Amino acid sequence: MLWVVNAVSVAVAVLLFVLAGLWAVVGIRGLRGTLPRNRWIGVRSAETMRSDEAFRIANRIAGPGTLGAGLILALGGIATLAVPGGWALAFGLVALVAALVVIGLVSGIGVRAAAAVPVDDGGCSCCSGDEAHSHAADEDPSGPAADCGTSSCGACSLRGVCAGDSTPA
Repeated sequence: MLWVVNAVSVAVAVLLFVLAGLWAVVGIRGLRGTLPRNRWIGVRSAETMRSDEAFRIANRIAGPGTLGAGLILALGGIATLAVPGGWALAFGLVALVAALVVIGLVSGIGVRAAAAVPVDDGGCSCCSGDEAHSHAADEDPSGPAADCGTSSCGACSLRGVCAGDSTPA
């Protein structure tokens, strides 16, 4: 029976070390601002996924806590291997729960920081400076936005027309 507990302890320790390594990489890349926006790793919510800047800010804020959670998992993995018997599993479980609590807390803080990032309202790129869209004047010469971008007005009053807003006025 003892060999089963030891085998499970080794499996739990390996799982903790793998998660510690993953969270360490995410924490370091988050702190450096090099974690690309994606659907799998990092702080992901509606607030963080709305722009690259919001995702970068959230993960930069959560980075130290993510590294801390990775450290907790690594120490839990070491304790799981060092302690014999059923206590090894208890140490592993406590480390996993503590790391998940830390990740949850720092993710919440990161989401709040991302919510404070101003929303990129897009625009037509004729007067708003948004480069993600083509100029509306190039699309349909008879359209209501045909003269958009032909003068330096400084304030685009045709913003809704350029963005393709289909809601009635």
